[in-house]
Amino acid sequence: MGNAITKNYEVGGQIASAGLWKIHRGTKRTTGQEVAVFIFEKNIVETINSLRRQVPSKRDQERVYEFLKKEASQLARLRHPCMLEVVEPVDESRTAIAFATEPIFASLSNLLGNYENLPSVSEDIRKFELDELEMQKGLLQLGKGLQFCHNDAKIVHGNLIPEAIFLNAKGDWKIAGFGFSTFLSPDPNIPTHVEYWNYDHELHPYCQRDLNYQAPEYVLDRKLDPSNDMFGIGCLAYSVLNKGSPLLQTHGNLNTYRQQIERIGQQRYEKFPAHLADAMTRLITRDPSMRMNAIEFQSSKFFDNILVSTMKYMESFAEKTRDDKGQFMKGLLRVLSQFPERVLYRKILPALLDELKDHALLPYTLPNVFYIVQKMTPKEFEERVLPSLKPIFLVREPMQNLLTLLEKIELLHQKASGQVFKEEIMPLVYCALEPKNPPSVQEKALKTVPGIMEALDYTTVKASLFPRIATLFAQTTTLSVKVNTLLCFLTIMKILDKFTITEKLIPLLRNIKTREINVTMATLQVYQEMGKYMDKEVIGNNIIPHLWHLALGPNLKVEQFETFMAAIQELTTKVHQQHLRHLQDLKKLEDQTKNFAASSNPSVTANGGDTTLNDFEKLVGGGMGPSSGATTPSSNHASSSENPFKIASDNPFSPSSSKSSSLDMFGEMAASLPSTPSNPISFSSNTPVMKPATTSMFGAVSADHSLAMSNYSGSRPLTPTTANQASTPTAATSSFSIPPLNKTLSSSSTSSYTSTTSTRPPFSQPQQKPAGTPPLSHTLGNLSSSSSAFGGFQSASSMSQTIQPMAANNTGGFQSNGVGNSSMGFGMGVMTSTPALTPTRPASGTGMAPMKPMVPMMPLQPTNTNNSANKFGQSNMSQHKGKNSDLGMFDPFS
Repeated sequence: MGNAITKNYEVGGQIASAGLWKIHRGTKRTTGQEVAVFIFEKNIVETINSLRRQVPSKRDQERVYEFLKKEASQLARLRHPCMLEVVEPVDESRTAIAFATEPIFASLSNLLGNYENLPSVSEDIRKFELDELEMQKGLLQLGKGLQFCHNDAKIVHGNLIPEAIFLNAKGDWKIAGFGFSTFLSPDPNIPTHVEYWNYDHELHPYCQRDLNYQAPEYVLDRKLDPSNDMFGIGCLAYSVLNKGSPLLQTHGNLNTYRQQIERIGQQRYEKFPAHLADAMTRLITRDPSMRMNAIEFQSSKFFDNILVSTMKYMESFAEKTRDDKGQFMKGLLRVLSQFPERVLYRKILPALLDELKDHALLPYTLPNVFYIVQKMTPKEFEERVLPSLKPIFLVREPMQNLLTLLEKIELLHQKASGQVFKEEIMPLVYCALEPKNPPSVQEKALKTVPGIMEALDYTTVKASLFPRIATLFAQTTTLSVKVNTLLCFLTIMKILDKFTITEKLIPLLRNIKTREINVTMATLQVYQEMGKYMDKEVIGNNIIPHLWHLALGPNLKVEQFETFMAAIQELTTKVHQQHLRHLQDLKKLEDQTKNFAASSNPSVTANGGDTTLNDFEKLVGGGMGPSSGATTPSSNHASSSENPFKIASDNPFSPSSSKSSSLDMFGEMAASLPSTPSNPISFSSNTPVMKPATTSMFGAVSADHSLAMSNYSGSRPLTPTTANQASTPTAATSSFSIPPLNKTLSSSSTSSYTSTTSTRPPFSQPQQKPAGTPPLSHTLGNLSSSSSAFGGFQSASSMSQTIQPMAANNTGGFQSNGVGNSSMGFGMGVMTSTPALTPTRPASGTGMAPMKPMVPMMPLQPTNTNNSANKFGQSNMSQHKGKNSDLGMFDPFS
């Protein structure tokens, strides 16, 4: 358009029409103020049908432009609540005429079904129906407006038609359309210049007086008077009550008008409300002296009811005192249910929201606001009400304000979306939870929490709500507040994470000092709910101990104690079942791992069974079946790979073992030993054999000394006995048995072992390991028996004896020298004693090679017999203690 209106305002879509005016929604660019922009497009005049010519003349066009500009300019001069307020004066450009007013909803003509010059009709306008109260209120406002025009402004409107009446956003009826208005002469003696009615077919009907709403004294008698408007308001009321159909239907014909005016006294208004019918008969009359004036019209019984009186009082609300307003607000709540929703939304609610600025009246105003809010949709609430409520959420004085808002928190939750509720309404709850507030406010806020939890997410609860409740719980000294905080914990337990519960909530509960029964039972409820979500470690270590502490309080009754016991038993059962299931799962996993490892190695034999590969090796190695006592090197190697400390055979000196390769004692270590003869070993009377000790295994301490085997561990060869001591192999000299784990060394244990091993077969017989015997590697370092894998070893029989070379039958060995204070023994990684040893070599020709220590074991060194301690007994004790790598093994045939 290129005029000032479009420069200062953002013009939106069209919302209504009134004659030649198109009414658009607009917004001021600088302030954002909402307005209604009236626009007349000049090219419309060219489309006006004329009886004389197709295109209006230049003069006719200018007459239309002048009429529209007068309509707007006259309106701008009148300032009254019942007049349409002009916010931007009329402005004309080359293509349009425009001005801006307060926001409007529609013209009365549109609401009565006239959609001329309105291309798109909104659903709000199409479905709009005026009820009786709205008509009462509207007509009453028109009467007030005419009173102002006639008595104050001294102006006669002259054309009260539906196109001249507008409804604003609040539902108020506003008078406009002053294109035919005439100011009365201030001097009664000077007549007013009047343009009397004369219908011009060259002009658009909107630019001419509507004959259906004109008073007969003006049309027929050419008399201009304020009573003309009172006749017009009567005709307008009839049209409104008759859904837009006017009382006089003249179609612009003067003769028809005369005829209908003559019968006007016979008109009956039986379908109208009784009091309105009386008013209509006093408005629509031929004699102007019998008509009501504007003041009398407002005093009509048609407007005499509580609802109309309430709206009349609210229109002058700004002039009332605070006490009057308070009394009015108290009574308003009782009559709000009688108002139509449209009146509540458009008229009552805006007036109430304006009064929220007075904080002293909030306890009286808010209940009325919330009554209307409960009838609104969430969208309407967020757009119309919430912006006015947000500033008062943080108002603490008077405290009744917070209590009123908290009472309606669930209603606010229903009307606000989740994000809006968290960001805009939750600050109200946070404010009420502050410790400095009165307990009544705190308790009210806590009671609202369970009802709003579904609108809150994890972040809001953990970061904003829970810390405030926890602070209040720790600081409050009011019993009811503390109990309600516990109930809040019970509610928010479903949202909090386990870390927050464990690290923050549980310590908070454990710090409870009071033993009041209500607090104790509320704490029990919290723990019971907590047990549904927490792991067994938290339940067993934190919850159950504290429950026992609370259960043993002095104030509990029998029933309450039983409740505690039931909760403790339930939680204990849960811990038991969960932990048992955990251990069973671990064992199952361990078994599966072992089975998988065994199945992945085809050379491993499980529980004495042979795999296909082992059967094949035995077949090609000599055709020996599974029952044969011979073992192949590969099988020995596989066995040593599975357990490097496991001896290939129970009796390495068995003759059957010589049919295989050289003696394999420890898997890979056998490669460093010299090969044994291919013939079986024969024992004669001159062959030295290992004699088992009578009281211990591997040289255990004798019964009359208290030095335990566990006090010293190392690798040390023992003294083989000669034939004088044992001439032939016996069951005792050839047996080998693994003692149980962790047996302490004592005379009783050795004696019991001797009786057990006496039933073993002779030394020369191949032995099979009894079923269930644990691997040798499991018993190293704690052996306490009387035989070894190499036959028997003789322990020093007396601590006073000394080791001397034994020359009998030209055999070699060691003999105690009597020096030292303890005996010496040898075993698989176990050695006890500290005496000096003197090695002797056997005479040539014997069946026993000189003894040599195995690598990496320390070789025996000749020592001075006068020394009371040697480096094998004490110096090496610490470095050899408990090491499986220093097992006391040697080759007796090297």
